[in-house]
Amino acid sequence: MKPARVVPFLIVLSFALGACRSGKDAAPSGPSARSPQRVEFIELARDDLRETLEVTGTLEANDSITLHPELPGIVREIAFVEGQFVEKGALLARLDDAELRAQVAEAEARADLARINRERADALSRDRTISQAETDQARIDERAAAAALELLRVRLARTRLVAPASGVLGARRLAVGDYATPASVLTTLDDLSVLKVSFRVPERSIPQVRPGTRITARVRLGNEPAPVETEGEVFFVSASIDPSIRASEVKAILRDPPEKLRPGMFASVRIVLATREQVLVVPEAALLAGVRGVQLITVAEKDGKPVARFVNVETGLRVGPRVEVRPVPPATLEVGQRIISSGVGALTLFPDAPLDPVPAFVEFRPIGSAAP
Repeated sequence: MKPARVVPFLIVLSFALGACRSGKDAAPSGPSARSPQRVEFIELARDDLRETLEVTGTLEANDSITLHPELPGIVREIAFVEGQFVEKGALLARLDDAELRAQVAEAEARADLARINRERADALSRDRTISQAETDQARIDERAAAAALELLRVRLARTRLVAPASGVLGARRLAVGDYATPASVLTTLDDLSVLKVSFRVPERSIPQVRPGTRITARVRLGNEPAPVETEGEVFFVSASIDPSIRASEVKAILRDPPEKLRPGMFASVRIVLATREQVLVVPEAALLAGVRGVQLITVAEKDGKPVARFVNVETGLRVGPRVEVRPVPPATLEVGQRIISSGVGALTLFPDAPLDPVPAFVEFRPIGSAAP
């Protein structure tokens, strides 16, 4: 019975040894035997990267002034044409001033009499003919008469309405013969020496907006194919945030705006929130995030053949699909170095994995240099 049990055991042992021998003769299936993987690469480059915000705004004049008469009276003269450009101090209208002129003439006579009385009192005071109190009273009367005359002259000057600044006049609201009061509106005056744009910035972006922040305003005019574009700088940021819309009012001055632009026009405003100059920029698809942090896969050389190398990086400013990167020491990145530009999460790669690199079909162009 024992020989019958040994034979099946020898058969099983022979089969197992044959299987082991067949396994040794088969081709190895480890990573070193993998064929090169085709990957797309770009060359690392430096460029300016700008974070921008697009909002809507309204153009404003430097000053928009509503002109009112300072005194009540009949309008005797209108000295301007609607839409006319006027210089500061130009006469715009004149109220009836006959009564005030008569009052000024009377006040001038009283002032002359007060001056003569003061001179006589000074002479008599030197001879001790009158008391010092009478001399002081004569001097006070002279000063009071001069003040009354000056008051009437100021009122007389206010019957003439003049331009408080250089600018373009609006529509005329009064005519010759109208009775005007300080509540009446003569016209408006827009100072266009400087053009402003007013807009609102969401509260999340307010910390990045301050006086001096650069903006670009675009305005579409009629059927013109391209919008009119002009640059400017922020000069005012409201200290409060409107709770109803969670935004803050901001104003910017436009530098050398085209003459076609007018206050009240709608504008698209692009704000430069942050600028990073000459930084290493890669497409977001080139970043590999894992337990070892964020990495780039570069194309290196080993024994004259391209292989994969992993470089840990820190990310910075993100603008759309572009990301600023900085190598984590001791790793380094150089301009012109080839990096795998897409599909890093789907590829089965490891350090020194053989690669078949080809240039990316779409050339990567950082957009920072295109921004204003």
